[in-house]
Amino acid sequence: MADIQFDEEQQYQPVAGRVEQKPLFIRLVLATGVVSSDQAAQYILLGAAMLLIILAFLIPSVADNPQPSVPQSVIDAAMSQNVRH
Repeated sequence: MADIQFDEEQQYQPVAGRVEQKPLFIRLVLATGVVSSDQAAQYILLGAAMLLIILAFLIPSVADNPQPSVPQSVIDAAMSQNVRH
């Protein structure tokens, strides 16, 4: 058992000259010129995502408030005026 040897070559070697490409949204934020670093662009995107999540919860709650209903007496009065004419 002492004569077992392992070949310990690195299987994954970085390719020389390969340029790491930044994600699309990071490049878009950097292209606006508002921020100049990748980390700042990530913070901007994180803030935008949080804002959109909050809006996603707020919009349906605001939209569910129906208009105040018209009292039946007002509807009856309007109907009686239309019948007379």
